[in-house]
Amino acid sequence: MSPKTDSTAGGDAGARRRQVLAAHAELFNEALTEEADRLAKLANVVEALAMAADAEPLEPLSVVGDHVEGAVRLERVRRRIALWWESENPGALAEVAREHQVDILIVVQGFPLSMTVDPDWADHLVLLDGRDLSLLLEGRWTLGQAARFKHNEQAAHGRFISLRVAPPADLPDQPDSEFRPEDGEVLRSNVDDMPSPREEGNVGRVDDPDVWAVGSGGHDDPEPIPSTLRSNIESHEQSFAEAEAFEQAEVRRLRLIRMGFMLAALLGVLIAVVVVRGRQDAEAASLDRATDTAVRAARLEFEAYQSLDSSALRSVYDEAVAQEIEARVQQLRASGVYLESDVSIQVIDARLDGESAGVLVRESGNLATRRRADGETIQRGPLSQDVGFFLARTADQRWRVVQRAPVG
Repeated sequence: MSPKTDSTAGGDAGARRRQVLAAHAELFNEALTEEADRLAKLANVVEALAMAADAEPLEPLSVVGDHVEGAVRLERVRRRIALWWESENPGALAEVAREHQVDILIVVQGFPLSMTVDPDWADHLVLLDGRDLSLLLEGRWTLGQAARFKHNEQAAHGRFISLRVAPPADLPDQPDSEFRPEDGEVLRSNVDDMPSPREEGNVGRVDDPDVWAVGSGGHDDPEPIPSTLRSNIESHEQSFAEAEAFEQAEVRRLRLIRMGFMLAALLGVLIAVVVVRGRQDAEAASLDRATDTAVRAARLEFEAYQSLDSSALRSVYDEAVAQEIEARVQQLRASGVYLESDVSIQVIDARLDGESAGVLVRESGNLATRRRADGETIQRGPLSQDVGFFLARTADQRWRVVQRAPVG
């Protein structure tokens, strides 16, 4: 296969991988918001993440009672995977997982950041939560990279560590892949088997040197045709005509040169206009994306207060801001309440400054505090506030909220 075909095939494979991850990201969001078939959907999501990392299925991921369980061969190592929606005692669950020889334990609702990791199993059991799954579904990490990162960080810090936005540059490489016979073998060249150009029956071959020999015979050169000299008058008329044609050609040449300079100047102006307009259009499009990100961030915050699930925050928020919102979500969960909102979000102003942007939105509507146990309304009231979102552009040209604060 030619390099071009290989490259095209690799691009198609990458596009298919991104499409699969995007589809399962939608399925993951459904599992977060809907209880129906939640574990089955999560099993489908984790299996897709394993296949995206070129894992080999050994036992299908399926629902077993109140959790999901299965096994894959990931980076040539057999790994048993167990997934739980939530756990009241994640530390005890981790101990039980080690007893059942689980290699990757996923608790979607998360582990406490202060949860200690026993050094005896820091290098054997990988702990993942819902936020980690979100980063995997965005294609920022593969499952193998996440496992290697978790092993190192758990052993180094002795506690649960969340995945960063992207793998660090010093992340250890995966083991070298073994040779697989189905990859193909190098075929022996058949150049030596080519018959000699001098062999009988190969006279017409293109690699026969005699094919390109030029014969000297074949026909006689024709006799030269006799000609007569022109008269002096004819010579004078010819010279005059040639001089006149030369002058006309020189006039046309100068005219074309002047026209070329004019066209070049006009083209330069047009290029400058196109470049300026293109830059303006690019800035306008970039500001639109930043505005959309700010509006999405505001909605995700209200959704987190209502569902008490903050796993989707890190798709738009910087880590520090996401942790602030998570703390408020934890307070609501501890108080046994959640917020129900009917809020509209309106963009008041938006500014772009190089790799930074500021967006001012107005949040207005109604806000109610309800008990989780029975949904009874504890407090209800109107909401009207202006909130400023400050965003920064990442290396992959995405916008992330690095700071948010009420205005006025």
